[in-house]
Order: sequence, then structure tokens, then C-alpha cells
Amino acid sequence: MNEQKTRTVREAVGVFQSEKALQAAVDDLLCHGFDQSELSLLAPVSSVQKELGHSFASVKELEDDQAVPTTAYISTDTIGDAEGGVFGGLIYVGALATLTAVVASGGAIGAAIIAAAAGGIGGGAIGGILAKLIGQHHADYVEDQLERGGLLLWVRTWNAADEKHAVEILASHSGSDVHVHDLPAAHDVLEDRYGGETFAGELQAYRGVPYSYLPNGEYYISGEVLPTERDVKARIDRDIYLETLQSEAKEQGWDIESLLGNPAGIFQTPAKLLATDLPDAIKADILKRWAYGEKQLEIASDDGMKPAKNGDRLQEINLALERL
Repeated sequence: MNEQKTRTVREAVGVFQSEKALQAAVDDLLCHGFDQSELSLLAPVSSVQKELGHSFASVKELEDDQAVPTTAYISTDTIGDAEGGVFGGLIYVGALATLTAVVASGGAIGAAIIAAAAGGIGGGAIGGILAKLIGQHHADYVEDQLERGGLLLWVRTWNAADEKHAVEILASHSGSDVHVHDLPAAHDVLEDRYGGETFAGELQAYRGVPYSYLPNGEYYISGEVLPTERDVKARIDRDIYLETLQSEAKEQGWDIESLLGNPAGIFQTPAKLLATDLPDAIKADILKRWAYGEKQLEIASDDGMKPAKNGDRLQEINLALERL
């Protein structure tokens, strides 16, 4: 009897006791080879309880639950100036997606904007209204989760080097209960609901990869519900990029684990990496991971361990990144 092997994904997960600590972890991840599309946050508490069909006392109950709804991470510099000026740090995409839906459906936020427009208030003031509402929505989102034990952050990983780096970074920024888990790539309930031929939505495709546009304005792809089409495309772009990276490594005879975990063992110097025919995006990704390793060596040296003979290697890496 042949049993079909379920495709899985690996994720690192951690819980943070403040938005500042979570943001510091995110910044560190993004600076060292991880992509924004690989980061996920817990969806708003009300959405989680609705999806799961029950309440929960602690976010730790949800760390390894494959059915828990998540939302994409974006930074404030990717949203409009009016909204971005309200608060520093992170914002979850669901805040913007929810507000857009409410405005479109004529809810309280929509009524406030319509009233403002009718009263002759200009676009800048309306932007201010939106900014205030988004800020409050975001504050409520953070408070609800902190009351239940903290802010959850998931980091999708692709190999052992990724897992090691992600765990180290999460833990270094006061993440608690940091670990890696293995989950089905496509959750059966979500697949039946959003990926089947009979669902009440619209099938679309990007770069040849199909995804579903849902009636509630969200998107479904490969076992995950995402709030915007931009997030879907970012996830597809990242998947294709990693396939390209693996293909290049195979063609050159490079071990993928060494390529991502110890680039110095393959290229010796950043200049030799730049001299290859690899696409610039792949060179930049490898350099960021290389920088992380060099920084860890510097930390070890500061802690009294024998320093590695790498000279100004970190500066060379940064200069190489600037050239790209």
C-alpha cells in the first residue's frame, strides 16, 4: 500500500512580551537573509476565536496549531504617509485590510469619512482620521495579545542553517519558548474551504502559480490565508527565488546548507561571490547571511573566545552589499 507523504513546512516560533522586542527581532531577521514574506503574526483575537470555534487563555496554546489564522507582517514604511506617521514599528496587514473592508461596506469608519467629506474637510484631514483609526486598531490588536501572554512571531525556514539563525535571533531579542516545528504545508480544512473547485471565490494566478481570491477580500494560497494580493505575490516570488537558488547550487555543485550557513567555505571572500554569475538578488541574500555569521564570530570574540582570522571581513561584506 502506497501512502502519499504529506508536504510540510518548517517554522521557528517565539513569543515576545513587548512590541519593541518583537520589532527588534524582525529587524534583525530582515537584515540577515530572511524575507518579509516569511514572517507571520497571529491574526486578531476575534478572528482566531472565530476560526478555531473556541476561546483561548494563552497564545502559547496556539504556537504549534496548524489551524490558527495568521496574518502577514509589514513595516510602517510600506503604508501611506498619513497612516505611517501615527506610530513607529510594526503594523499587521490585517489592520489595513479590515479598515478597507469597513469603509467599502459603509461601516462606522466609512461613515466618519463620508461625514468629513460632506463637511468640506480636505483629503489631508481625512487621511488624519484614517491614521488615528488605524493607530487605535493596531493598539487594540497588540493589547489583546499581550493580555493573553505575548506577541507571536512565526518565521518560515528552508534548511538547517535557516532554523539555527532564526532560533538564535528570536532568542537574542528576549523571545520565549523559541523552537522549530514541522507543520503540514496545506491545512485540510482550509484547502477544502478555499482551494477546491466549488468554493465561492475566484481562481487567479501569478507567475504560473494559482491562488484564490475569497469573497471576504482575502486570498488563499497553499494552506495559508493572506490579507492582500501583495502578500500573495511576495510569497510566490520568494518561493520561486528559493527554487532558483537551489537550482544554481545544484548546477555549481555547491552544498545548499553550506551555501546558506557558511558562505565563506565556498567563496572565501565577498569579492569572489560578486564575481560569480549568480543573480544579484541571490548574491545579496548570501551576503546578508554571511554578515550574520561574521557578527556571531565578533560576539564570540568579545566573550573571550579565540577570534577568527577574518580581519575586516564584515566591512567587506557591507561594501559588497552597497555595490549591489
